[in-house]
Amino acid sequence: MGQGAVGEVKTYDIAFSCGFSCGITQALREVGMQFTSFPFDWTATPSFPKAARMVATDFAHWMDRDDLELIDVRHSGINKRIYLNRRTGFGFIHDFSLFVEPEAAYAAESAKYARRIERLKKALSSAKRVLAVGVEWPILPPLTVATLAETKRMFETRYKNASFDIVYFHAVDGATEAKVESDANGVTVVGCEYRKYLPGGVLHHEIDNAQIAAYLRANFAVPDTRSTEAKARYEAEWKRQDAARWHGRNAFEAFVNRTAFRQYRKLEKFLVRKGLVPPEPQYWIVPRDEPR
Repeated sequence: MGQGAVGEVKTYDIAFSCGFSCGITQALREVGMQFTSFPFDWTATPSFPKAARMVATDFAHWMDRDDLELIDVRHSGINKRIYLNRRTGFGFIHDFSLFVEPEAAYAAESAKYARRIERLKKALSSAKRVLAVGVEWPILPPLTVATLAETKRMFETRYKNASFDIVYFHAVDGATEAKVESDANGVTVVGCEYRKYLPGGVLHHEIDNAQIAAYLRANFAVPDTRSTEAKARYEAEWKRQDAARWHGRNAFEAFVNRTAFRQYRKLEKFLVRKGLVPPEPQYWIVPRDEPR
């Protein structure tokens, strides 16, 4: 739970993801606590404190062109160039399409993230109660409560009119449900099982957010204050992007998306069945950006 009594659902003006992965924003959306896209939703975030520092510095050097290094190209379903910001440590996995020339893609993605950053800054500037949610990389030990308390202070130093609470999840193999390990002064540490495994115990880079979503649903809420028209635009954008995902913006892209996905899944199943070298992590889930 949060700071309140047992059984109390705490309500916030805004909840947002601080990474490390897209599993947090997916959980927040699933339980009706997030209704639009923010900067950390679909990035690989190096740590909760670095997300807070980015917020505290108004996203300085977030996507400076000279800091971005191309580290991978993914054809398996998402068809993206993967970039790492060497200065900040943030990774951009879901953004730079292989079907767009790199410089044009950079211009489009920079503009997209500028909108998301301004959206988050506006929301935090007007909020009184804020919930920042993050999950630790499965391969790393959990952060200390002192480090998380300092993370909370970074948020509140930048947005002095808001009270921030932090919920921090970390991996506990074999956990059957999310369990609170520490809960004091607006910092809640929760252990849960969220690694996603292939048959035979091969770890994917995806996470299974079922326990995370269940904990959030039981303990927190964000009122949906959108107008009927805004909700309709949101749903229409989801449907449009779902269609774009599978049918593509043109016939060639549609063919590549469908073919790559089918071939990747076939290869993955074969490798697992034969006990050979484990396949690459699945990165085929395409995130939505609503509104853009």
